[in-house]
Amino acid sequence: MKMKDLQGLSMPDLQKKLKDSRQELFNLRFQMATGQLQNHRQIRHVRHDLAQILTGIHLKERTGEPATAPEPQTPKPRRRRAAATEETA
Repeated sequence: MKMKDLQGLSMPDLQKKLKDSRQELFNLRFQMATGQLQNHRQIRHVRHDLAQILTGIHLKERTGEPATAPEPQTPKPRRRRAAATEETA
């Protein structure tokens, strides 16, 4: 991917590409750990693309284009320690 291609994208598109690239990098690392990865250069290529996407996002933020907030994750409910509270009581 070229920087000129990334500059033409909007912020939500860049966020989507960022998420996809991170997922692809995770999958490649998983394949490498299990011995299924054929071409080790793919990891370097994805990392390079990831850096370019992040650079494009930071440049757009500096020029004033509003950044869209990533989708908020719902917090997990906190578990109570039933056994620990009963012992101290």
